[in-house]
Amino acid sequence: MRGLIWLLVLAALIDITVFGLTDLDEGFYASVAWEMHQRRDWLTPTFQDQPWFEKPPLLYWLMQLSMRLFEPFPRRWVSEEFVLRLPSVVMYALTLVALGIWGNRRLGEGAGTRAALLFAIAPLSLILARLAITDVALTFFLLMALIALWELPHRPLLWSLVGGGALGLAVLTKGPFGLGLVGLLYLLSLRGLLERGVRFRWVLAALGVALLTAAPWYLGVYLQHGAEFFNEFVVKQNLLRFAGGDTAHSVLPLIQRGGAQSVITGVAVYLLFYVVVLWLGGFPMAAWASGLWRRAEEPLMGYLQRWCWLVFGLFTLSFTKLPAYIFPMFPALALLTALEMQKASQAGRLRWIGGLPALLWGGLGVAVGVMSATPWAYALLLGAGAIALAGMGGWQPRWALALGVLGLAVGWNGALTGYDRLALKPVRELAQAVPTYRTLVLYRVNPGYPSLQFYRKGKYATADDWQTVGHRMRTEGAYCLTTDATRLEDPAVLLLERREVLGRTFYLLAPRYQ
Repeated sequence: MRGLIWLLVLAALIDITVFGLTDLDEGFYASVAWEMHQRRDWLTPTFQDQPWFEKPPLLYWLMQLSMRLFEPFPRRWVSEEFVLRLPSVVMYALTLVALGIWGNRRLGEGAGTRAALLFAIAPLSLILARLAITDVALTFFLLMALIALWELPHRPLLWSLVGGGALGLAVLTKGPFGLGLVGLLYLLSLRGLLERGVRFRWVLAALGVALLTAAPWYLGVYLQHGAEFFNEFVVKQNLLRFAGGDTAHSVLPLIQRGGAQSVITGVAVYLLFYVVVLWLGGFPMAAWASGLWRRAEEPLMGYLQRWCWLVFGLFTLSFTKLPAYIFPMFPALALLTALEMQKASQAGRLRWIGGLPALLWGGLGVAVGVMSATPWAYALLLGAGAIALAGMGGWQPRWALALGVLGLAVGWNGALTGYDRLALKPVRELAQAVPTYRTLVLYRVNPGYPSLQFYRKGKYATADDWQTVGHRMRTEGAYCLTTDATRLEDPAVLLLERREVLGRTFYLLAPRYQ
């Protein structure tokens, strides 16, 4: 099994080079990290030279370190996507190592390895490990904080430092919400932790380490930007986002639209969104989800259950929904699933429900394969089916498991390559055709493409009205990227190129000089 785990890490390293940066989040993070790298600034994240306080800086720092490490290498050897996404793959690998070592130690030999493989092949893990976003790093740091809290009685000084440092890094990755989650877990598990010998002074020491780790950046950026930082990061990006203030990902607009159908649909999405994410994104762990509510036979099982329900419950209550929000529960779910599979294997039981998410993934592979006649879609189908077969029998037979992992690796690589060719590369090439000394203005391009800021290494802007675009083209010689075909009739513009992208036509326009 260990060989299969490292095969998945190797596949992730290969895959991050085969498709371009996606938008919106990955595009923003890459552009912000590039601007910080250009200015040699480690304090203030910026986008288009304006402060950008959507996320704390740790991911940007990791990207900058990766940029500096690979800066001497020619781009034909090391792609820009590899450099930016490498931190996510490293965090993915570290999560697998932590699950394997700690799971084998606390749940029995082989259980941790099984949990690591379950986490590694979950569709949500396969996706997030290949993106330059914050979620894999946050999940690793929170996992280390959970392990440290459980291990405190054995070596208090060491685990206070490890747990506090990990928690501080989690706060530097995605904000203070991680600190609140671990704090709630401590309160919910207080009785059991006290019985294990966890002392409050050790927890307090870990909290102090966390504050010392995270506070310097927060204090420094607040002293420099004051209310602007507080209002944008604390109020808007944390408090209001939980309450549904992020309208792009909130169910509130659907509920508030009025009408019985909209209200019923909105409430259903609000309550069931993460049930679907867990069932499909956590395949094949969905086959063994009874570990989440089964009576805990040992304290560690109850501890892991509380963490899973805490993450799942809090984000179900949130009006803003994104699949990655519940990702921090996946390592604990993998450990619980490994226990369930171990018991079922010993008792000779199968879990046929595992075939249901596999059937959906496989059906998607068949549909795409028929439409595109691509072998990778069938590899994805074969991989999902083989893993479902092995999972039903508690990872037996082993040949099916190995075949499934190989099929997933081949299928994901093909899927990502095809996705880049169909959806990303055409727009990227249009943007890169614009000279870097000219401004590229996006007009009626939804969603926006902040990744173009990174790829062009030049000026980039968006506009909501044609008058603004026309003025910039006349006065600055700006170029325009748009999907509005009516602008081709404007005698003041010249069509340079057009590209078809998933049923939409993108036009690159330049000013026409008389």
